[in-house]
Amino acid sequence: MRDRLLMATDVASIDRLPARFGRPRTRLAPTRPAPSVGAATTALMLLPGVLVVFLGFNAGGYFPATPALATIVLSQALLLRLVNARSPFAGFAPATLVAIGALAMYAALTLASALWSHSMGRTLIEFDRACCYLLALLLFGTVRANSTTARWLTRGLVAGISIVCAAGLISRVAPDVWHTAPDVSNERLSYPVTYWNALGLLAALGIVLSFHLTCSFGERRSVRVLAAAVLPVLAATLFFTFSRGAIATGAIGLLVYVLVARPHALLSGALATAPCTAALIFAAYHANLLDTVDPTTPAAISQGHRVALVASVCIAAAAGLRLLLAAWLDPRLLRSAGKPWLSPMAKRAILVGTAAAAVALATALAVPQGLAHDWNRFFSGASPRGNQGDLRQRLTDPANNGRSDLWRVAIRGYGSSPLHGHGAGMYQTLWDQGRPRSAYTINAHSLYLQAMAELGTPGLVLLLILLGAVLGGLAARARGSHRSIYGALLAAGVVWALHAGVDWDWEMPVITLPFFAIAGLALSPRGGEQASRSPSNLGRAILAVACVAAVVLPVLLIGSQSRLTQAEHALYTSNCSKASSAALSSSGWLSARPEPYEILGFCDIERGQPAQAVADMQKALKRDPGGWERYYTLAVAQASAGIDPRPAARRALQMNPLEPLTRQAARALGGPSRAGWVRAARSVRAAALASNDLSIVPS
Repeated sequence: MRDRLLMATDVASIDRLPARFGRPRTRLAPTRPAPSVGAATTALMLLPGVLVVFLGFNAGGYFPATPALATIVLSQALLLRLVNARSPFAGFAPATLVAIGALAMYAALTLASALWSHSMGRTLIEFDRACCYLLALLLFGTVRANSTTARWLTRGLVAGISIVCAAGLISRVAPDVWHTAPDVSNERLSYPVTYWNALGLLAALGIVLSFHLTCSFGERRSVRVLAAAVLPVLAATLFFTFSRGAIATGAIGLLVYVLVARPHALLSGALATAPCTAALIFAAYHANLLDTVDPTTPAAISQGHRVALVASVCIAAAAGLRLLLAAWLDPRLLRSAGKPWLSPMAKRAILVGTAAAAVALATALAVPQGLAHDWNRFFSGASPRGNQGDLRQRLTDPANNGRSDLWRVAIRGYGSSPLHGHGAGMYQTLWDQGRPRSAYTINAHSLYLQAMAELGTPGLVLLLILLGAVLGGLAARARGSHRSIYGALLAAGVVWALHAGVDWDWEMPVITLPFFAIAGLALSPRGGEQASRSPSNLGRAILAVACVAAVVLPVLLIGSQSRLTQAEHALYTSNCSKASSAALSSSGWLSARPEPYEILGFCDIERGQPAQAVADMQKALKRDPGGWERYYTLAVAQASAGIDPRPAARRALQMNPLEPLTRQAARALGGPSRAGWVRAARSVRAAALASNDLSIVPS
């Protein structure tokens, strides 16, 4: 009976054991049960998990309409909390205010960069994404957290991540059951997020959080069992993405969790999950036909079904083992939780001995030389082995797959404008102008370097203040009474912060929004800290109006993007009547974007109205005068109208010298003959619409 009572207590009862172990202990006294929370707060804690599912099945939230909808949901949830909560700012601690201030200034700087950049449309999209993250930080920062709210947030995130990853894994091991359309790099699992590295990071975050759930005495037995069951699924999903960055940062996150949280059920959690996870990864590793461009051949489907069978067995085995260990081993671990296994002197001796042995072994195996070689290969920019063959080879290759070129362009962009950068969303322009090789990219594959290039020193400083406040606050709270849950949240934050340095995670809300939800809740005041005072009725009214106003830009973006998508699809199916109507509607919702006018121009050419096409392309150029595509499409329209297209074509070539479209246009439209321009315009226009390098390609 005593064991059952102890197992039901809050995790804080384990962490509050006396630090002095010299005198004998006869029993562990139960403490008060975990604080309860209302249904509204519980629902709020589950919201990030729900948004993960929504964003995960909508391209990770990459395209403008999806984060705009998330912004609306978060702003209205914040409005309801401001109106109904007795103390809506009870969760604001100094670290919360620092993080909110830094992110708010970062969002404001993003919007202000429209003054010196050349594209208000891109700026507004980037600003809305930053506002989405700011609202997540604000909303969950208003909650004064306790162990129960933190556990519900973690459970919801693990549930949402597991749903997304399970769908992806099923689509790979049973494509005949869950059919998906081929995608870029189809040999790497990316469904449903559409980007393999983002899906890999999502799985890595899920692994860290679910491992905490299965190792925590603060969780119910059913939660520990379910968390153990999903771990093999998450690990297999991570493997099939072949995302080395996600695998590495996930391993670091697990190490941080074990060292910081020191969960008392670590042994039983590891015993239940490690063998089953290893068995499934072994089966997935040997299913070599599942990492090919076409994993839907009969032989690949057969391999996939075998992996699916192994996955089912491993899921059941992990759940069964965890249930057995929860009944047999967990009570013993709980009883010994307050007893020191080793004296401090023995611990120090083991630590020193282990370190000395590790150094000796590393020297004998020439590890320093190997690390130097790997370091040089990482920054060489080479493609990893296996990219065009057996993808399993890339898992042990440190080559950065061309990222060093992307980073150099970002650094050069920062060097040319260190004070304020080139403007939000402008990295693609920097890459087009200065890329050393012909490769299409939009992002620098590093949040920090891209912030430097686009927003200058202030942008980078604000990001570092934000991350310092979040990770520092989490580290400060991952001690003492609730170190287990805060250690897990700190580990998840470390995983995201590290991976954001080598990929474009900021542009994927499916993995970044949970980070800010965790940050807002986890930075809540501790016992001795004072919460912010409740606002007056006037203050509530002002904040409520701000929440209502926050939906204006997202609504405009949703209206504009939905019509623009319709126009793009209609243009590429040669339905110019529908394309023009949708493009006009899109510009009516948000006139700052150039793409609707570009579509109108192409349709005017199709209808035999080249003069009107020139006018439309000039409107597009006015809204994005720094983009090569606007000069290129203007040259196409001018050639169709018999107007000299050579200045516009040369300008496009200067802005993107390695682009096949600009090179072809410069050659085809380089003659002095008006009739020659009109004839060449047809082939140039056809090449443009056949290319994937224009911004109006249907998504």
